[in-house]
Amino acid sequence: MLGMALKVDLSIPVRMLLVFLTAILCVSSPAHSEKNSEKNNDTGPKPDLRIPVEPLGYVSASSFYLTSRLSSTSLDFIDKDHLLFTFRVPGLMKRLPDQRRDDEDQTIRAVVLELPGGNVVAKTEWRMHDRSRYLWRLGEGRFLVRQRSNLFLTDTSLELKPYINSDTALQSVQLSPDRKLLVVESESKKENRPAVASAVPTLGDDPAPEPKPVQIYILRSDTRSVIARSETLNAVEIPMMAEGHLQATPGRENRWLIRYLPFHGEERTLTEVQSYCHPAQETVSNDVTLVMTCPRSSNDHQVFAINLDGKTLWQQRWESRYIWPTFQLTQDGSRFAYSSLQVSHSVGIMDQIDETSIVHQMVGVFDTKTGQLRLAKNATPMLSAGQNYTLSPDGLRFAILREGAIEIYDLPPATTPVPAEAHAGH
Repeated sequence: MLGMALKVDLSIPVRMLLVFLTAILCVSSPAHSEKNSEKNNDTGPKPDLRIPVEPLGYVSASSFYLTSRLSSTSLDFIDKDHLLFTFRVPGLMKRLPDQRRDDEDQTIRAVVLELPGGNVVAKTEWRMHDRSRYLWRLGEGRFLVRQRSNLFLTDTSLELKPYINSDTALQSVQLSPDRKLLVVESESKKENRPAVASAVPTLGDDPAPEPKPVQIYILRSDTRSVIARSETLNAVEIPMMAEGHLQATPGRENRWLIRYLPFHGEERTLTEVQSYCHPAQETVSNDVTLVMTCPRSSNDHQVFAINLDGKTLWQQRWESRYIWPTFQLTQDGSRFAYSSLQVSHSVGIMDQIDETSIVHQMVGVFDTKTGQLRLAKNATPMLSAGQNYTLSPDGLRFAILREGAIEIYDLPPATTPVPAEAHAGH
């Protein structure tokens, strides 16, 4: 059964939109000050627990994974006392009879670790056929595991149970902040658009075929029922929030309307921002999104935290010399962790990045409603795909892969914003 049509803004060509989003997301954490950079941005508290990873069979990823954005590692809390740690195991692999020519197989070892001792309570190995992301955390100790175009459900048993089978290649998997909604984008079954015949001779290789359209499905993660669908030319990010999604609509004089489009009900404008490029929205809880804009005279970015009522909760400037951000969210929406790679210079839209430019992978933990920075640590080895850090579902524990161990930090409860009338009373 198909749900209502999902509204996807195609007023800007999708390929151009993706370029804009990539440029916008080359941002930094406000924790990345010059003073901290000189000290490796790592002068905070010592970990409460350390679990060495070499005894588990972990081998640091090569520098190839630094700039490739490929996945070889994941770290997630199952609950506050258990971690799921997965990582690539190097070595030769036996060729399978049904192996495809373009497969890039890797063996992923998955271990469930019990805290505080770090005892292994479950272990298995999965064969993956590519190097793209393969694991996402659902709620209640459950995870999605991708093998080719099939999604499986797993838990502390590490058994793979069929969840969704796709007849075509998966292009993207996304989860809403509360893990109740799932976006699955897959290649359409439609044939490629026919090439236009030409009498002019061509030299060299035949032109590449036009890519197939991408089908977008939004489902409820518990029932797998489809509530919305659409089609685009390329895979896109869908910033989901509550029972809908966000969209930036251009206005006059570089003004943009940030719109909330519920799957059922009336659309409404949350706020208006000024930006000299397409503003990106990164939802960090079920009712808060970060809106990232481009000022006119800088490569840095202005970041606004906006709630569903359209109120600006906080704003900060994030520097452009931190690139390729990734996020990890708590299920209750109280906190988010944000990672980016620090490069040795400010980065513009057209600047090239290689591994010699990258200095650190910094991770900061923020309170969602106030923007308060709770902790900042650098991850080692650096991984451009992220997933080497995690927050517990309640936001009271943070774990990061660092210096040959999984380090766990206990955090205080998130702060609650002081109401405006309380300020007025003083």
